[in-house]
Amino acid sequence: MSLSLLFTTVFKHFTEGPPVKSWSLKFHLAVAMIKYNINIWILPNEKQIEEPVKTPPNIIIKEVILDEQYRQKSILHLEKVLKKYEDVLDEKWKEPKDRIYGEWVYMKEEEESENNEMDKVVLHLHGGAYCIGSAKFSRNFTFEYAKHAKARVFSTDYRLAPQNQFPASLCDSVAAYLYLINPESDAGFKPINPKRIVIMGESAGGGLTLATLLFLRDAGLPLPGGAVVLSPWVDLTHSMPSFWDPEFKKVDIIGERINIRPSTPLADEFIANTKTLSDKIAQKKPNIVGHPSFTEVPRVQLYCANEALAIPYVSPMLAESLGDLPPILCQTGGLERLRDEAILFSHKAAHPHEYQVPSYATKNFEKSPFKNPTKVILEVYDDMPHVWHMYLFSKPSQVAIERCGDFIKRVTSIEDNNTSIIDLTKEDVVSPSISISPSFIAMRVSVDGENKELNETDRDCLKWDKIGIVPKEVI
Repeated sequence: MSLSLLFTTVFKHFTEGPPVKSWSLKFHLAVAMIKYNINIWILPNEKQIEEPVKTPPNIIIKEVILDEQYRQKSILHLEKVLKKYEDVLDEKWKEPKDRIYGEWVYMKEEEESENNEMDKVVLHLHGGAYCIGSAKFSRNFTFEYAKHAKARVFSTDYRLAPQNQFPASLCDSVAAYLYLINPESDAGFKPINPKRIVIMGESAGGGLTLATLLFLRDAGLPLPGGAVVLSPWVDLTHSMPSFWDPEFKKVDIIGERINIRPSTPLADEFIANTKTLSDKIAQKKPNIVGHPSFTEVPRVQLYCANEALAIPYVSPMLAESLGDLPPILCQTGGLERLRDEAILFSHKAAHPHEYQVPSYATKNFEKSPFKNPTKVILEVYDDMPHVWHMYLFSKPSQVAIERCGDFIKRVTSIEDNNTSIIDLTKEDVVSPSISISPSFIAMRVSVDGENKELNETDRDCLKWDKIGIVPKEVI
């Protein structure tokens, strides 16, 4: 971005003032800058440029490279579970060219307990629409998680689209989890008790977190103690009303799509691979869950073919059942385009018998072995855009991250499966004005951190009759 264009952008937003009354000018300009940068990113590039994040003196970072055995073990698990979807997948995910990089982030005071298998560990999966981002780029987040949760954070670089299609990212997140619970003898730490692990991510990282939970459950692998998802992207069909609300589009940082820089080797490779996969799908004529809208529009995502959009590990909101998952804290912004999908996902997980979507699903819920409600805490933050947590100077960011830390500490201290939903929540969060069920707490959080019932408009999406149907607007 040129300096003149940068100045013009800042001056324009400065003179217009915040679009939301509760936003300070500083918050408004910070959101505007992120929104502008996202909109001019014609990414991904062949190489990403990352701004260095200064490491505080009380933080330790240890970079690691995972042994390839973990990805190979993950591939074996994925081949079994994803066999019914293989006709719509690009087989190149089984031929990784790069190693899995990761890094440990923790407070210096945690150094002495590094070899204790009972330590709390956060497995962090970064955001970036499955196309951009890295562990290093997300250190502003992981520093905060380590501090507030008093936990060690393991943040990993999973493979990115468009070079690496689904399920490459899922394969790598599962590999990182297997590394934590069964490390090599020289890894520098003992096997982590799965119940002391919380998987956590923002945006696409939140969607990948929930996809990983679903996969671990379906593959019969040990489940972690819980999950925290911030502004999770769980519906890659873009079917929910908030995604297309003009007011949300005006305020939120999320644009329409991420495009590839034209006339580059990456673009040429993606176009060729897309055609090869499309020809394969047309020849195979796969019989998987889907909707006619998937093939009535051009390719929607860089991450996967349209025919794969309803796979639950792509769009977790569309899973047949979200029951029998570990406890989840879900935070979403009241003015973000992904708000409705986060709300619907949370209700569906907590009440799997009531929300069986989409309308074109197989209707095999009664045969599902996963019918028990998942404990979910849903927090909708007034006036907040997508991943407002990044604006660390703001009160809503501070409140949200503090609550993440408290949830992580609580969920990793559970000794059995009888813990109530109340035990997962700070005492001052629950009030008589907020409805609570054995598996669900849902609340609005004001910009000052006060709690109240969800708005009526928050619940409108629960009645939406076009769930999982690709709208014509995506063209």
